[in-house]
Formats: sequence, C-alpha cells, structure tokens
Amino acid sequence: MKNKLILIITVLFAATVSYGQGEIDVLRMSRNDLNGTARGIAMGGAFGALGGDITGIAINPAGLGVYRSSEVVGTMNFSTTAIETNWQNYKSSDDKFKFNFDNLSYIGYYPLGNETLPWINFGFSYNRLKNFQRQYTASGRDMKSSLTDYIAHITNGSEALNMDSDYGDPYRSGVPWLGVLGWNGYLIDSDVNDPHNTIYKSPLLEGETVDPSLKVTENGHIESYDFSVGTNVADKFLLGLTFSITDIYYSMYSKYTEETVDGGFDLMNDFSTEGSGCQIALGAIYRPIDALRFGVSYHSPTWYALTDYFQGRSDQNFNPLSGGSSSAATPDGAYNDYKLSTPHRWTFSAAAILGQSAILSLDYELTDYRGMDLKYADGFEDKENNYFIDTDFKTSSTVRAGLEYRVTPQFSLRAGYAVMQQPYEKQFKAGNVQVMTVGTIPHYTIEGDISQLSFGLGYKFTPQFYIDAAFVSRTQTDDLYFFPKFIEESSGQVLLNSTPAQFKNNLNKVAITLGYKF
Repeated sequence: MKNKLILIITVLFAATVSYGQGEIDVLRMSRNDLNGTARGIAMGGAFGALGGDITGIAINPAGLGVYRSSEVVGTMNFSTTAIETNWQNYKSSDDKFKFNFDNLSYIGYYPLGNETLPWINFGFSYNRLKNFQRQYTASGRDMKSSLTDYIAHITNGSEALNMDSDYGDPYRSGVPWLGVLGWNGYLIDSDVNDPHNTIYKSPLLEGETVDPSLKVTENGHIESYDFSVGTNVADKFLLGLTFSITDIYYSMYSKYTEETVDGGFDLMNDFSTEGSGCQIALGAIYRPIDALRFGVSYHSPTWYALTDYFQGRSDQNFNPLSGGSSSAATPDGAYNDYKLSTPHRWTFSAAAILGQSAILSLDYELTDYRGMDLKYADGFEDKENNYFIDTDFKTSSTVRAGLEYRVTPQFSLRAGYAVMQQPYEKQFKAGNVQVMTVGTIPHYTIEGDISQLSFGLGYKFTPQFYIDAAFVSRTQTDDLYFFPKFIEESSGQVLLNSTPAQFKNNLNKVAITLGYKF
C-alpha cells in the first residue's frame, strides 16, 4: 500500500507535464457494451459456438463458416437510459432517448466443390461496440468535506511561485493541474503559518459544510469495421479470422458546484478523446455430432493511438482574498497524445441443437484487465500508470446464456441472460485506494456488475427475407464520487474522506434486424 502511495505522489507531479491519463479513463475505452443483432441480443449474446449470425462472428470468427448462402443484415435500436443518483438520500434522476444503427453487414458465400473444404466465406461488418451517450446529475446538502480540501492536499509541497504565470507556464511546472487552477482561481489559500509557502488550505471555515451538485453530459461511441474470413473443414471444424479497425470518439462536459453560506464556486470541464486502433481475432468451432458444438475464440488487444483534449475553468465568489470573485482557466488547446492497449480476452462456448425446434447456448468470457497498457506517444511505457492498473484491476468474467424455440418453420421465440463482472480489486472497489483522475476533472465512477435480461422473436416472410426483434433490460449500479479521497503517504490514513453517491444506470432497448439471404 505504501509503495503505491509513493508512486501516486510521484505521478501526480510527473504526469501533469503531459496532462496525465487516469486508470478510470483507460477502463472506459477497454469495455464494450453487449450489442449485436436482434437475434443475438435476444439470446443474451451467447453465440460463440453457434455462428450463422453477425453477433456470433463478432464473438467467434469461426461462426462465419456456418453460412451456406450470402446475406445482407442491418440492425437499428431505440433505447431509453434512466439514471438515478442518491447521495445520502438526496436523489436526482435523468432520462435520455437514443436511436442508433448497431450494425450493417455483408456475408459472401463461395462454394469450392471440395469435400474437405466445401466453401469459404468472407464478411464485412460495421458494429457499434459502445455508446457513451448519457446525462446525469447528483446533488446533496451539508457535505462535511469540500473539493477545495482535496485541491489543497494534492498541492501541498508545491511552491506558489511555480503556479504563477509571471514565472513561466504553471501547467508545465510539475504541479497538479487542479492545484494550479485552484490556486489561480482562489479556490485554495496559502497557510500563513508556513514560512516556506508550500502548505495550502481551503478558504472554508473549520466545521463549515457545503452543498455540492454535479451535472455531466457524455457523448460518443466505439465503432468497429470488421473484415472476416471463415471456412468449414470436413464438416467437423469451423475456422475463422477477423481483422478489425476500431474508431473511438468520447466527449464529456461537467459542471461541479459547491454552495456555502458565503457564496460558492463552479468548476467546469470539457474533455474529449479521439483516435483509432486495430485488432485481430481467431476462432474455432468443433462439431463432434450435428446436435453439439463447442467453440473457442481469442481476441487480441486493440492497439490504439489516442489524443485527449482538455479545458478546465473555475468561477468563485466566496473567497474574500479574491476581492469578491475570480476566474481561472487551463490553457486553450491543451492535448495529450498516447497509446493504449486494451486487454485481450478468451471466450469458451457450447451449444446444443435439439432437433428442429430448440437451441441452447452458453458463453463464458475471460478478460484480464491488468493487461491494459499505456505508452507515451514516443512508444515508451507509462510505468507509473501501468503499475496502478496492475494493482487495482483483476480478471473478470462475462457469462451469456440463450434459448431459441422454433414455434413454426417461420416463427421463433428467444430469451437470454448475461452478467458482466466488475473488474476491480477489492480495496480499490471499496474506496480504500487513492484514485488518479485526468486533467482538472475531479469526479469519477467506479462501475458495478452489469446484468442484462432479454427476450425476442423472429419471423421469416420468405426463405430469403426475415425480421428479428429484441427487448433488452440492462441494470447496473455504480459508485459516483464528486472527488477522490486523499490518503496520507506514510501511514495510509485517510486525511480527506469522500462519500460516493449510488449511481443506478438502467437501460431499456428495442432492437430490430432486417436480413436478406441470396
């Protein structure tokens, strides 16, 4: 624990030169939603051993070898996100309606006329892997700690001259950005009892409480363009390979406010990430008998080149030393280039085809989030943040189960369930570990387990043309922090506590897929 705290203090000063990157932000880019076609979603995404569906190909490329005809498929969805935050019984709620295209795919079937290798298939797919769109608020009353306390703690040890623009660029001085912004915006004062001018304090009076509020708007997506090839070997083995180009865009605007009896302050942040990467996936499906299939697939890390853009601003009217009110801002156009590798993952699958009427399927996915890796733009390893990742994250599992029952040759009913475990080590999840945030953004979210229940139906108008529909209910409860705790380096003692809000994120989605075989 002590070694980590020493590294945290080190990285607070080292990473600010390049604007830093937080482990929470890295996780956001490394986890995808449980998306796919309506059929795949309705069956919980459990398609790793089934194939014959775009969802299955995304999980296991060997599923492409199931196709015995060419096909064009498209999926759209309508969703409503309902978010409720609860900070010590002060509740806020937000709703957002969204419409998106989840995927558009083409499968090409090419018979070879060979008994050992009867055909080879090629596919191209566009898939929306994650949707960042959401909006939420959180507020409370009589909070005993303040963001200004946290800013003072992380700024302690820094000379005031290093935060003064008259003596150079304070945002390249090694002082935490939030400390520089807080000092120039009069959110913190120097301690008059410190002759060295390196100890800071909050302007709040001892015992004074604040009323906090936070509003956050997020937008963006992770999208993948997949190029796949698959084949059937002796009608026993299906093999597949996918090469993917992935695109990321994420933007966030937040406004954090504290009100006191003497006034208050606002902290606004604009933050965005954009970039692209690539990935490969390999898969195999074994059919010992026609009714039973076993699948395994490996997805490499996605190797990203990313850029973060920062803009922070504070306005305050509660510190008498400012002469009434003051504002401060980070430099315009501040950005950070870096490289990110997401964790690799393995999926193990099984499926049973019961006659002509029913299908049962199960997927078990393992992802080791300690495999997330940061590098600077020049390719050198970001050792400090990678140490935090190795310490704070663990391997997590995703389990997906699905059922399909064919009522008639044209009409099918489906159901599914999926659960995705949170990827944090126990102490980090419990809030007993110092958390690094990026730029001048103090707030962050610790995610909980995700549960997804789904139902659906499918109908074939003709042997070639079909429509599938699915309804999905996804629930997730996270911890939302206004700002991190501060833990003393030498003893591990919590010097500043931060109580999280309960953050309930419920998604209801209707997906519709249209497909045509030829």
